[in-house]
Formats: sequence, structure tokens, C-alpha cells
Amino acid sequence: MAFEPPFSPDEERRLLARAQRGDRHAFGELVEAYKERAFAGALSLTQNYDDARDLSQDAFVKAFKAIKRFQLGRPFYPWYYRILRNLCLTHLERHGPKRKVSLEQLVEVEHAQFEAPTTDVVESIQRQQMAVHLRVAIEKLKPEFKEIIALKHFEELSYEEMAQALKIPIGTVMSRLFHARKALGELMREHIDE
Repeated sequence: MAFEPPFSPDEERRLLARAQRGDRHAFGELVEAYKERAFAGALSLTQNYDDARDLSQDAFVKAFKAIKRFQLGRPFYPWYYRILRNLCLTHLERHGPKRKVSLEQLVEVEHAQFEAPTTDVVESIQRQQMAVHLRVAIEKLKPEFKEIIALKHFEELSYEEMAQALKIPIGTVMSRLFHARKALGELMREHIDE
């Protein structure tokens, strides 16, 4: 299931302009539209439900305080994700990783698109197993590869949005994604051959 933008670019720009004028209700609409995506992004970085919930909320507070510096005409989520990412990384540096959520919980949150309705029980089980294998393989990737895979395939950001969120050139995004996919493919092949 592909990510559907919650607003048209014009609608989002109008909400952001109102938020820049101090309209909390307009910013609340943005929070409501992006809160699940933000939680999933924080969860992919922290691997902890409580931390992901708290940090995604903290990032929205920080974003609201900084909204006047937001450049209208740009998409909101990559800008917000950069704030969220920095908070998550700072939190992990200070506190270290906490207990991880189970693979089943991560599959439920991050791989819902693999759960296409089917009447074939065997096919459904195979999809669930593949999602678990994929999650295990993703966990074995280097952190920058895990993040780029999550941004592209779970957050569904464009190359330009990823470059903005990570503050790296588009060419670096493309290269990192290529190498991350290659490494992920090798890990999946190893797991299937076991």
C-alpha cells in the first residue's frame, strides 16, 4: 500500500502559512496527518515503542517552535523528519538503545503493506514469513543502510526529500540506496539458502 500524501501541495502550504502565523489548529492538522508516519520513522530509528512515541511528539513540539524558519513551498515531512532524526540520534547517544520491540511487532507496524487480504492461508503465512525474513535482514544492515531503506520503502520519500531530510546530495542518496538494496538482497539470499 503506497503512502498517500495527506494534503495537496497547496493545502499543505496554506496550513504551514497559518501555522507560521501562530495558528495551533493548522499545525494540529499537520500533526494529525503525519503522526503515524512520524511514529513509524522514530520506531525504525529507536526500535522502542515508548521512545518512538515520546520522541515523535517532542519533534512536533520542536517543529512548531521552529515553524517560522520553515521555507514555504517545500514539503513539510522531510523538514520534520530531520528534526525527528536528530532527536532520536541524540537520545540514542545519551541513553543507548533500550529493549527492542519484537520482530512480530515491527512486522505489524512497518510491513502492513505485505498483509494483502487473501483467502489462501498458505500464501498469507508465506507473506508473513517473508516479512519476518525481510525485517531480520534489514536489522543486519549498517545503520545508514537501514535508514535509507526505511525512508525510501516505508516512509516513501522521494530522492529529493531524502536528500533534504539527511542533508546529503541526491547522488549520495542514490548511491547509498543502491548499496543498501544490494546488501539487503545478499542478506535475503543468504537467509533463503539457509
